[in-house]
Amino acid sequence: MVRAGSRALSFFAHSLNARILRAHVDGPLRPGELAQAIGWASPSSLRTAVGKMCDSGTLGRVDLNDAAMSVVTELTTAGREMLPVASALERWLQEAPDGPVELDDPAAHGIVKVLTAGWDSTMVGALAERPLTLTELNDNIPTLTYPALKRRLAKLRSTYLVTTVGEGKSAAHAASDWLRRAIVPLAVAGHWELLHDPDAEPISEVEVKAAFLLTLPLIEIPAKRFSGTCTLAVLIPDGTTGAEPEIAGITVEIERGAIVSYDPNGTSPPPSTWALGTAEAWFEALIGDGDGLRTGGAKPRLARGVVKGLRETLFRP
Repeated sequence: MVRAGSRALSFFAHSLNARILRAHVDGPLRPGELAQAIGWASPSSLRTAVGKMCDSGTLGRVDLNDAAMSVVTELTTAGREMLPVASALERWLQEAPDGPVELDDPAAHGIVKVLTAGWDSTMVGALAERPLTLTELNDNIPTLTYPALKRRLAKLRSTYLVTTVGEGKSAAHAASDWLRRAIVPLAVAGHWELLHDPDAEPISEVEVKAAFLLTLPLIEIPAKRFSGTCTLAVLIPDGTTGAEPEIAGITVEIERGAIVSYDPNGTSPPPSTWALGTAEAWFEALIGDGDGLRTGGAKPRLARGVVKGLRETLFRP
């Protein structure tokens, strides 16, 4: 299954897409102008890439109706709003443990493929909660055969997305801090899909919990005096007309501004303190300047502090 965020992020697993996208920033381009702007590329590869980008809605064709019968391409609104996805991915790649990786480097395309495959298979979400042995991963992810799981784990390790402690069957595998920070490009990509890709998978409880579990070990609460428990929850439509949305989220315990524990099944019973909103409200609150999240309960300032910690730690470098 393709998880929310994967389709948009996979756009940059193809070698020419980022270069073509950025070449159009200053305005429409004829085929010859585009070829000159991006440097070497075979004409057939360039035509294929441009055609696919037009099909995806990130580029649009404009018929000039001039004597040369020229057709130019230009960024659509979706294409222009794909640029922040490229920037978020590029910043993350610059933090690679083995040294900065450029967005148009073939190594970057491989890393994106490994990341999205791990996200789609739920391996990333499983490892986000706690270190797991290969046997435990196999028990948690029945959709993959043991050999397939082993191969994917090897790729996650080789790209520094997963670290391993111990040896043999008792070795435990854990999400690296770099993998945890991958939630930034994944979130920006998920936001783009929500706005521009009607064929993308809707955000589900799986992505919500994985996203929170990845980020919690990284965040810093701005006010060190905050203590208490807080539930971070997302309203998810169930797809049935007139039905109440489901609530997916996680409850965290905070002592003096530090997260000391969390419960991935913490939306029931009703929380004493909470931050709640739709996926779009969460995206806007963290990535943009939106204020559509609702906070309340016994300590609403605690909830607002946790949201601020998420925003400033991850999305305000």
